[in-house]
Amino acid sequence: MSVVARPPIVTGALLVRMATVVASSIGFFLPFSVVPEYAERSAGPAVAGAANAALLVTTVAVELAAPALVARIGYRWALGLGLLALGAPTLVLLASSDAAVVIAVSALRGVGFAITVVAGGALTAELVPAERRGPQGRGGPQGCWPGCVRRP
Repeated sequence: MSVVARPPIVTGALLVRMATVVASSIGFFLPFSVVPEYAERSAGPAVAGAANAALLVTTVAVELAAPALVARIGYRWALGLGLLALGAPTLVLLASSDAAVVIAVSALRGVGFAITVVAGGALTAELVPAERRGPQGRGGPQGCWPGCVRRP
């Protein structure tokens, strides 16, 4: 009986991808609760709701177009563009608290989050070697639980 060497799951490229997960999570979640509070204090509760709605609606809408973008420009550029659109517009809020600006910033952040999630999820799946992927996706939840219980 011979032992077959399996390729490592964690590679340099996957570590870089994990860093982008942390960066995008920080870029999304930190302002997620602060922007509505900022909008409410500067322009009222309706603008706070509109800011969240703009972020969420643009996220869902752009998630539909993100695979085509990734196919056109590649993972690296898509992730860079997504991270930039997720974080950079927030800096505009330092200069203006106008309702239209807050809503536009939230919409741009939604675009960035959508691109980052779609491109990042697809890239992560490709970075894990096929022979090291678990049973997820084969047989629904009953295929996933053994993989979750018997971690390598």
